Amino acid sequence: MLQTATEHKDVMYGPHERNVLDAYLVGSAEAPSPAVLFLHGGGYVGGDKNAVLSTALMRECLEAGISVLSANYRFIQKHPFPAPMEDGTRAIQFVRHKAAEWNIDPARIATAGSSAGGHIALWNALRGDLAKPDSPDPVERESSAVSAFIGFGTQVSKDQRFYEGIYEGPHIQPNLAMFYGIESLDELYRPDVLKKAEEASAINYMSEAAPPVLMNYDYVFDLPRIPADAPVGEVIHHPMHGYMLKQKYDALGKTFVFRHKGDPLRPGELARFLLDSFG
Repeated sequence: MLQTATEHKDVMYGPHERNVLDAYLVGSAEAPSPAVLFLHGGGYVGGDKNAVLSTALMRECLEAGISVLSANYRFIQKHPFPAPMEDGTRAIQFVRHKAAEWNIDPARIATAGSSAGGHIALWNALRGDLAKPDSPDPVERESSAVSAFIGFGTQVSKDQRFYEGIYEGPHIQPNLAMFYGIESLDELYRPDVLKKAEEASAINYMSEAAPPVLMNYDYVFDLPRIPADAPVGEVIHHPMHGYMLKQKYDALGKTFVFRHKGDPLRPGELARFLLDSFG
């Protein structure tokens, strides 16, 4: 499979040490390919772009003629919010900036991600175009809008208030103080931190302009709430995250494919969803 793709490894897309991505390209000058940019999981404190290599997403996309890119981003131990989100923005812009050289169709770029990386990608997908037209940096002048988003175990909010009414257990999202650059969880409900929480939560940017979304979860979705006795890993990767965003999509009549343990992904569905979204 990978032998059919032209590979570029550890390409710098920004100024920071972790601003690197890998590209697996299947387009040609005569037939530029659509592309999907993947961001790995790891709680914003770990993980690596090589995570994409073992995924059905990569296999299906390359077989369907969709180029795959996978990027690292800054971790919150040294670079709290909004740094990881900003890296997601720049990675999209960089891919579009390289589109002609890499035989990618700049009008057909999607994003995908797992867990934390999924939230970074979703945050950007719902924000839309964050280009800076007057920037001296040509990458920053590129659009960061995407045609679609695919999430795996993706959180839709970094605001602990999101769980009110859907979860009554004891767990706080891991690394939350570190994510906001505060000393302890005692500061979580400080007004300035709550403002950051609202700004950091992808679901708050839902609008008519939102792209098609497919979200897949490995847990059972049997009640519209998260079980109080669920371990923390289930709490932060529970299908309720996708379900809450789906309500907003449904209200606007927009495309949202919701998959979970009780209604799992179909073979080839990831690539078909992207191709349909690209039109």
